[in-house]
Amino acid sequence: MEAEKSTENITYSPPKSAYLWTAGIFAIVYAIIYISLVLLVHYTTSGLGLLNLADAHAYVLYAFVFLFVIVSMYIYLVVSRRELLYSLKKVGAMMTLFSIVVVINMVLMVFNVYLICVALAAMLILPFSKKRDAFVLNIFSCLVTLFVLIATLEHKEFPAVAFTLIAGLLGGAVATYSFPSGMTRVVSLLRSFVTGVVTIAVYFVLLSTYKMSVAPFVDRIMFIGLSVAGEVLFTAVVIPLVEWIFNLTSDFKLMELVNHKAPLIRRLIKEAPGTFNHSLAVANFAEICAEAIGEDPFLARACAYYHDVGKLNNVEYFTENQAGYNPHDELLPEVSAEIIRKHTVDGYELCKQHRIPEEIARATIVHQGTLPIMYFYNKARSLTDGEVNIDEYRYYGEIPTTRMGAIIMICDSSEAAIRAMDHPTGEKVDKLLRGMIDDRLKNGQFDNCAITMKDLTAIRLAIVGAYGGLYHKRIKYNNGRDGGTNV
Repeated sequence: MEAEKSTENITYSPPKSAYLWTAGIFAIVYAIIYISLVLLVHYTTSGLGLLNLADAHAYVLYAFVFLFVIVSMYIYLVVSRRELLYSLKKVGAMMTLFSIVVVINMVLMVFNVYLICVALAAMLILPFSKKRDAFVLNIFSCLVTLFVLIATLEHKEFPAVAFTLIAGLLGGAVATYSFPSGMTRVVSLLRSFVTGVVTIAVYFVLLSTYKMSVAPFVDRIMFIGLSVAGEVLFTAVVIPLVEWIFNLTSDFKLMELVNHKAPLIRRLIKEAPGTFNHSLAVANFAEICAEAIGEDPFLARACAYYHDVGKLNNVEYFTENQAGYNPHDELLPEVSAEIIRKHTVDGYELCKQHRIPEEIARATIVHQGTLPIMYFYNKARSLTDGEVNIDEYRYYGEIPTTRMGAIIMICDSSEAAIRAMDHPTGEKVDKLLRGMIDDRLKNGQFDNCAITMKDLTAIRLAIVGAYGGLYHKRIKYNNGRDGGTNV
């Protein structure tokens, strides 16, 4: 990463190369799915399927259908989830999981069509992205699987086609939306259990609809049970592997990262306790703000914990770690500014060395944006009669590209400013926050992320509401002996 950044180099939309790389990822997925289906039809199936097409015509139809599905998925991503283009590793991980699910289902249907894992895509993708991504990609995986069934099954197996469509849509919705966002092992098991119950219920409805005998239900319920159990086991094995291979975050990973025994957190506690306490307060603000605008509170807390780890390289040069002596008093303002503004890129490098996931590591780069360090800039102006280039006093950073980055930026500045206030009140804090947010808007710090004025208002009100609980005055009680006790 370049150490120096100027505002002229900031891009306000994903680079064109991101669109091309994403298109390449989708092209690879298309090739994998198409080749898998051709091999399946050629080597393992007999008959012409429900469409009754010869191989030559069928292969052309497969190509067009899968092309339609892949293009639709690409349009969804670049239109509705454009922020993912800033994290191609996440796009690659999601599409890898999508491909794996589709290919696995193709293999399973060779043995028995009721072994198909109808909600597996939702369960695998949910820990790494938003709920709507898991839901939408599960729909697409069900559509691809549905088409494969139509292309390979005989007419008598039509109930299996209906089962896959209905169970996939309902099971994916249940797997995605049945529980809160927080993912614990208990929640994961309960999610899988509820999804399995819904899947069995769908088949029971089909049994009643088609007036089938009880015997087929009893025979096939075993395969459906194996499918549900397979989803649970496969999810438990694959999620840690994806975390490690792509260096992404799940709720399990986030809990590990904010543990006080994590290497960088342990260093903050020992070497920079002031910075660590500041990070804890920012984390409390960030978690509340994330919930207020519908972002992941666990990710917000992790980003806040790590946003200032770059200060470990020069602990004593930051106010919260000083005990009376300030080394900046003996330095030229340009030297002081260089030390301060460099903690952003230093933090990013530390995070990469410790394999901290990118979406958390980027909090180090964006939490100060490209704002100037006004204290040292004004100090430099007072020491010279000439012009002072303000760009030489800007942080080495980038403006946020996600709403999470904006949250960390606001919470970081808010916590430091509120702590420095004399006799803060709710009204004073609200006025302070309005000014800070307006200043960042005027400086274009939120131009590159999809944060709205409504979001900024919700963040401001959340911090004002949390202020009373985090910064309360201690009350003195008379204990009748030595004058009082502070609480």
